[in-house]
Amino acid sequence: MKRNRTLALVAVILMTAATLLGCGGKPVLAATVGDQEITVDQLKNSYQNSLSYASAYGYDTSTEEGVVKFRDYLLDNLIASAMKIYQAKLAGITLTEEEIATAKETAQKNYDDTVDSFKQQATKAGATNVDAYAKTLFTKALVQNKTTVKKLQADMLEDAKNETLVSKHRTQLLEGIQMTDEELSAKYAEVLANQKTLFDKTPSDYFTYESYAQYGYNEPPVYVPAGFFRVRHILVADEATAKLVKEKIDAGEDFEKLLAEYGTDPGMQGDTNAAGYLVGEGASFVEPFLKAALALAKDGDVSDPVQSDYGWHIIKRVSTEAAHEIPYADVKEGFDLYEQAVYQQQYYTDIVSKWTADTTLVTKFAENYASIGK
Repeated sequence: MKRNRTLALVAVILMTAATLLGCGGKPVLAATVGDQEITVDQLKNSYQNSLSYASAYGYDTSTEEGVVKFRDYLLDNLIASAMKIYQAKLAGITLTEEEIATAKETAQKNYDDTVDSFKQQATKAGATNVDAYAKTLFTKALVQNKTTVKKLQADMLEDAKNETLVSKHRTQLLEGIQMTDEELSAKYAEVLANQKTLFDKTPSDYFTYESYAQYGYNEPPVYVPAGFFRVRHILVADEATAKLVKEKIDAGEDFEKLLAEYGTDPGMQGDTNAAGYLVGEGASFVEPFLKAALALAKDGDVSDPVQSDYGWHIIKRVSTEAAHEIPYADVKEGFDLYEQAVYQQQYYTDIVSKWTADTTLVTKFAENYASIGK
């Protein structure tokens, strides 16, 4: 992440409403949003720094049509960001002294991180004098973006302040906006039906949903497909101990007692994973562990010691997991949190879309940016 910001600085600058001046003259505008200005330089930098990600957003920049669509998409994003700032100020949103102080701290951290990222790039390049080479890279980036250290710091501060303004305004607009209990219950039924269809067809998608849910990217799984099973394991630090534990298991000693005596994985302690880790194709475990677990043919089977980056594992298949629904009550907290966030984001997005559709507020100067990407 830092490497991308290193390459041109604008990952932090572009979303601000501050205008980057070209060569000390009056900026050439790509668009205006109320009293906010978006310069051609901002759009050009956004295009250059986002080009390598265009395909991820569904744009084919190998064609002129694709270039135009991707450029317009980036301009629309800049317009939406500027509009949020304009509307927050129009609504009379202001910052407290404490919020301004926090914004200054955020801006300073962003600047320090940016400088540090150049040092990391210099180190990676094998520079004998890291600080000197990092300074050279930093200076080139400043020149490329037609800015200075002082201007960069000011833009970062303005950006931090604007982010706080927009966040406060968004909170105000969303006050009292939420799904009802009935709507959430109906949403659970809808998601359950969709997941049954999806997971029964491609069981590994269960684990994709599970992983993404941990980061808030989708609702948690509410259905477990057939074919999965649960395992518990004894994790030790070295091969000798692993072999000793396996010999004791083979001699008839109780697996759980040995786990309590030798096991070092905190995930095997307490009630959270008392039933064991859920395993199936696509599960997000390190490869050696997953491969050994999947090789266990039936409940009760125990693996030979297998090594991973975490140490040595002796894995036991403890139970087969039948296909089943996960009751709403069991996932309600996480499920509701995700769905309410999605609902509120869509509500806010719709508001912003109405703002940006107002032709009395948004003016584009296509003749000024038509050559970008060509």
